[in-house]
Parts: sequence; structure tokens; C-alpha cells
Amino acid sequence: MVFFTLLYAFLLFERGIVLISDPQPVAIALGLAILFFPITAVAAIFFEVRFGIRLSKISKLVQESNIQLPEYELKASGRAEYTSGKAAFEDVQNRIQKDEENYLLWFLLADAYDKLGDRKRARAAARKSISLAKQAKAL
Repeated sequence: MVFFTLLYAFLLFERGIVLISDPQPVAIALGLAILFFPITAVAAIFFEVRFGIRLSKISKLVQESNIQLPEYELKASGRAEYTSGKAAFEDVQNRIQKDEENYLLWFLLADAYDKLGDRKRARAAARKSISLAKQAKAL
């Protein structure tokens, strides 16, 4: 999918350059507007891939650490059963209250949010985990 998006961005960028080289002011304006989209697409892909790579590194650090991992009863979809997910979430949240600077616990909180289906809070907790890991020089 990334390949096709980058290919599309490249082709769109190429069209923008062709339009900018045209002497007509409308073509130049349209070419500048078209250049905005591929640049935005490439930037979005870069940030998402970087986010995934950083989370992958933190995941490996979690697996290598001696930190107690929460246990979930999972549905076939991969989401946690509500009762086990809620219990694991509350456990991780209580552990974070005792050690707010632990990026591994924030990663576990992001995982708990994700397993409960709250993607917005999961991404926020994952960003916090990445930020703390960078401060701790773990990334």
C-alpha cells in the first residue's frame, strides 16, 4: 500500500511540475496546488512508518524486560473480553500512577486501550511511551 501511495504521489508531483512550467497563471496555480498533495502524502507516510518502527522497538524492549505483562481473554477478533480487558487496563493504570515516567508501562497502557477498542487513546498513550523512551535514551 505504501508503494502505491508513493507511486501515486510521484506521478502527481510530476504533473504538478509540468503544470508549473506552463506559462498560463491558472496552470501555475493549479500546479502549485497539486504539489501540496504528494508532499503531504509522503510526509504522512514517513511519520506513520517512523511511529510504527519506534513502537516495534519499544515492544522488543517490553519483551526483553522483566515487567509483568497483563493477561487478556481474547475474542476471535483479537480484542479483549471486556471484563479481562478492563481489569488489565486498571492494573496497568495503577502501575503508571506509581511510576509515571516508565515508557514500558505506557506502552502496555496503549496496548490495553487498543485491546479494548479505543484507538484514539491507544495512539495517545503510544506517543507518550515514545516520548518517554526518547527522554530515557532507549530509542
